[in-house]
Amino acid sequence: MSWNNKGQSQDPLIQAPYQKQGYQQSYQQPQPGYQQQYTQNQSQYQYQQPQYAPPQQNYYQQQQQPPSQSQFAYGTDEENRRNQNAKPVPPSNPPQFVQRPKFHDAWAALLFALFIAGFVVMAYLGVPKVIDSLRTGVWEFPNGKGSQPAKTGTTTTGTNNTSASLATKDVFALLGCSVGAGLGFSIIYFFLMLNFPGPLISFSYFFNVLLLLAAAGYAFQQGVLVMAIIYLVFAVLVGLSYFWVRSRIPFSKLVLETVCRITAQFNGTLFVAFGGVVFSAAWSVLWLVTVLGMAQFASSKGLSDTVSIILLVVLVFINFWFSEVVRNTVHVAVCGTFASYFFLGIQQPNSNKVTLPTNHTTASSLKRALTTSFGSICFGSLLVSLIRTLKFIAQIARQDAAQDGNIICCLFATCLECILSCMADILDFFNKYAYTEIAIYGKPYCDAGKDTWNLIKYKGIDLIINDCMIGQVLGMGSFFTALICAFAGWLYVHFNNGLGSLGNDVGVYIVTCLICAIIGAWLFLVLLEVVDSGTSATFVCLAEDPATIQRTLPRLFAQVQERFPEVNWGMQSNAYH
Repeated sequence: MSWNNKGQSQDPLIQAPYQKQGYQQSYQQPQPGYQQQYTQNQSQYQYQQPQYAPPQQNYYQQQQQPPSQSQFAYGTDEENRRNQNAKPVPPSNPPQFVQRPKFHDAWAALLFALFIAGFVVMAYLGVPKVIDSLRTGVWEFPNGKGSQPAKTGTTTTGTNNTSASLATKDVFALLGCSVGAGLGFSIIYFFLMLNFPGPLISFSYFFNVLLLLAAAGYAFQQGVLVMAIIYLVFAVLVGLSYFWVRSRIPFSKLVLETVCRITAQFNGTLFVAFGGVVFSAAWSVLWLVTVLGMAQFASSKGLSDTVSIILLVVLVFINFWFSEVVRNTVHVAVCGTFASYFFLGIQQPNSNKVTLPTNHTTASSLKRALTTSFGSICFGSLLVSLIRTLKFIAQIARQDAAQDGNIICCLFATCLECILSCMADILDFFNKYAYTEIAIYGKPYCDAGKDTWNLIKYKGIDLIINDCMIGQVLGMGSFFTALICAFAGWLYVHFNNGLGSLGNDVGVYIVTCLICAIIGAWLFLVLLEVVDSGTSATFVCLAEDPATIQRTLPRLFAQVQERFPEVNWGMQSNAYH
């Protein structure tokens, strides 16, 4: 195989795919002496320095392809000099998709299956106890107080028994109002993000100021002057900071517009996220019933308090692990869809439309997430779940120390809880981009983690992540969805003159609005997960292969290159060794 003096392959088999996709090399012929300088600079990256480990064998079969822009510093002479002065990065090969991915981290998937089997056994023992308690009206808990009457909507006062019931039609009507209002507003909000991303980002910033001012006004009304002053100070600071960060709005606007446009083209990602939300909601109900049932089972068998606490901790750990696995599976499926768009998409001539060679992109990505990448998902979720379980134990220890009046133990447990919370948040942030590597290349979790660290260390992707303001838009959308669903529930109770025999007291309105708001927030979580995962995939693909993003999304690449000139765009990432 040979290359001509313009850096183009003379092999027609290599030229054909790039001509078909309209791919053009944008770098020019290097100046005299540049190739020698590039060769000399390359000699210092032969892994002779102790800080660079020898390259490992690739997981992928590399193909020979024409040199891309990422192999040379492209642009003006000033940009070339800036890239030459950037952090030294060992030479690497361009990324390749895995045609036949392998099963990685299978031990984590097997361990997850064992814990789920254990949960099934506990559900088999505990759920019948809850059903019997609902039938007989007596609950037994291991608190030394014996049996207690079940709270089934019946209250007793003196010798008079009064019962309150909620009709089935009211339950389904409230559920329909909440779901309908939540889905309707989510669709409208998605349309706003797609067509008006800039004004929406600006409004979301001032929306935080309005919330802080409302909180300050409420604190003044309640007579809590210290909290009112604190809220006012934060409101002023947030309002002033807008003028310092408004230069970030064009970049965030373009990213939000791009992610929403791809989501609209591959709307299967929304159905995947919706399935994950429904699955998580059903799991939460089953887990809560199992916890109550196991508490009664421990009481009926006369188990000690230590055994009961151990069972509770195990159930909490399983809940954390299962919830993380579901959430991360959706994340990997969405990221795989976005990566397929970036790397496999074909730009149509005289159009902004990008097409893919397959019509089942999201389904294929979900299949990989549930098969070859599932072990890696379980591995990363296991680490986060362990930390969150330790945090739960620290919370229990802090509460017990506070009840016993042990100030030293309470202080130590509080510090430990804070440290574990920070560790969990950091690992969550790190996993989000590690799972994107897994979704794109099918890597094991440890290799994906190393490659994510390399992206942050050598490519400066953290600068782009911190500069994005999409999170405020999603947070505002979640708040408004919950508010509208709560208002829909209030309207139903108002025009229905209450909820059956529960009446229309203030407490009925409060509980109804709270439940409807929770349902609304869960529904918007579908859109939030897709947009957040799509944004993560966009950043990782941009750092992995800038030339591909420049071909597929030239506007986004130009904006990022102008916004972040200090990012090392001129050299390929070393995340593939």
